[in-house]
Formats: sequence, C-alpha cells, structure tokens
Amino acid sequence: MKLIAVGDMVVARRPAVALGGDLSPGTSALPLLRDADLTIGNLEVPLTDTGYPAEKPVVFRVGGDMAPELARLGFDGCSLATNHALDYGIDGLRGTRAALDAAGVTHAGAGEDLDEALRAVRLTGRGRAEVAFLSLCCALPPGFNATSHRPGIAPVRIEQSYEFDGVLVEEQPGTVPYVRTTAREADVVRAEEAVRRAGELAATVVVAVHWGVPWCYLPSNQGPLAEYQQPLGRRLVDAGADLVIGHHPHCLHPVERYGDGLILYSTGNFLFHPCEEVAPADRRPPSRYKQRIFDRPWFESAVFEVTLGDGPPRLRLHPVELTAEGEPVIPPAPTARRILRQVEEASQELAPATRVDGDGRVRF
Repeated sequence: MKLIAVGDMVVARRPAVALGGDLSPGTSALPLLRDADLTIGNLEVPLTDTGYPAEKPVVFRVGGDMAPELARLGFDGCSLATNHALDYGIDGLRGTRAALDAAGVTHAGAGEDLDEALRAVRLTGRGRAEVAFLSLCCALPPGFNATSHRPGIAPVRIEQSYEFDGVLVEEQPGTVPYVRTTAREADVVRAEEAVRRAGELAATVVVAVHWGVPWCYLPSNQGPLAEYQQPLGRRLVDAGADLVIGHHPHCLHPVERYGDGLILYSTGNFLFHPCEEVAPADRRPPSRYKQRIFDRPWFESAVFEVTLGDGPPRLRLHPVELTAEGEPVIPPAPTARRILRQVEEASQELAPATRVDGDGRVRF
C-alpha cells in the first residue's frame, strides 16, 4: 500500500495552478497526491462561518465551503488535533467536522469528549488500502483539549522546566535557558491505549502528532527537536503505530526508522493559502518572529511517499516548493537537492547511517 502524507494545509480557494499531470520544475505538485492508495494531510485551519475568535497570537479560519476542495484534491483523511482547531471555539470545531463529513473527508483527533477525540477512524482508499488513523496534539492552547465533559482535541500535554548554568549566565548575560520537556505520563498512557485499540480496527496504524517548535521560536543550540518528541514518537511505535506523521513546526525535520515503525518528525507546509487572520493587538507575536517564520524553511517542503504492509515502512521524499501564494510546485533541481540534503543531514543526527538518495529514496 502506498500512502502519501503531507504537512500543514490552509485551503482558502481553488488552487490557481492547474492540476494537470506534468511534474517538471515550476508546475503544480498537486498531482503527486493522486499517485497513492491513501492520502493524508493536516488541516491547519477551521472550516467554519460561525463562532468567535480565541484570544491567542494567531487565529485562522476559512469557510466551510472549502471542505469539498480537499476532497477534489484527493485527500482521504485529515488530522484535526492542532493548535488552530478551536480558533473559533467549539462551534467552529463542530462546523469543521460537519463540513468534512458532508464532503466525504474522514477526520480524526477531535470529538464531543475525550474518548471520541482519541478514537481511531478507519481510512479506506484505492484497491484494498486500509489504515486506522489517530490524531494527537502536544501544542495546546488553554481550553483546546477535550475532557470527559468538554468537546475539543486529543491531547498529549507537555510539562516544561528551564535549566541554566549559573556560572555561564554570569559570564554570558542573556544566554537562553535550556528548555526541558517531557510528555505528561497519563496522557501518553491514554495515547498508547488508543493506538492499541486502533490495531483492532485495521492491520496498519497511522498516528498524526502536532508537536515540536517552529524554527523562529527555537534557539539553534536546542533544535530541531524538542526533548519530549523522540521518546513520545518511539512509545507510539512500541504501542503499535506503523507510521507517525509529525507537523506544526512549518519546516522539515528529521525522519527516523525505529523498530518496525517510521517517524516523520515534521512534514512542513504543503498548501498554505493566506486567509482571514485575527488576533488581539496585545497578543500578536513580535514582528521579528513573523519576519523569521517566512524565511526559506517555510517555503521548502516535501511530499512523503510511504510504502506500508510488507516489512518496515519504506520512504521516498518528493521535494516541493511553495509559491508566494502558498501553493506547492515542483522545485528546480538545485532546490530539490538542497531539500533532500537537509533532511539527510538532520536525520543523521539521530541515526548516522541514514541516507537520502538523489531520487528521494531514504535508506536507514
């Protein structure tokens, strides 16, 4: 079974670049979505015309009429457990789910209570392709997580502490403290149980996780992964996940083969249209962060082709580049080589034997 996974998506209109079938530099990368038995993306925006904006630095939404566009592009399923899922409250979340249901796009990671948010869904694609799909979120604005009495998204909450060397900060004033992070044990145990239950739904289990830190917020001496990510990803694989798909940092991060599972730490952006963006003036991030987030890593990404079902998952990367309008196109050869090289170098920090060939095939 061939599964295509892509990262963060904000679909605010029908893509301007025609689908076509040509995959030469400068043409749309969207045809890559159709060369698969199953296609999964991360929905980074509520699809709703109702609700009120949350008080947080960045608030997105597009209309519910964009859900059919996701189906037209070929998406079989999408993850909803993100830091934007409740940007327009519970009403906005319910509107998103209803719009996707009406369009025939299966979704995971949100529900009327915690049990529903954690429940896996079955994705069926071309041929006999079938997976159990879950969606979890570690990047949790206050009140976004589902509870036994409140709608929301499936949480894995992160505990943080800050460590500094007293002698070093005397000698180097302004040094950034080291951020220690661990996933809350009760949440991880619940996630492991959800993965094990998913294994009863389908032979192959895929878990999407909204986690990590965008590069503009993370000091270079602490990146690219937050401390909690590798232990959490590996525990999900140990519980039965065949594939863990990460997103949230808006850039590409390492890939790792662990046991018989595959962890994609961040799949970057894929289709990210400008859309309605609202935030209280006193909650907007400093302008220097906004300037940095639209550096090159925002625009250089990949489509992740994963072959599942016969031994450990196999991975091939198809480099893509976002246009100024946020649409994915095939990049020129030098850009494609740079994207593949960056993923290889980052992945070798986790496993030195990792290689990414010129055609994007990854060898572990």
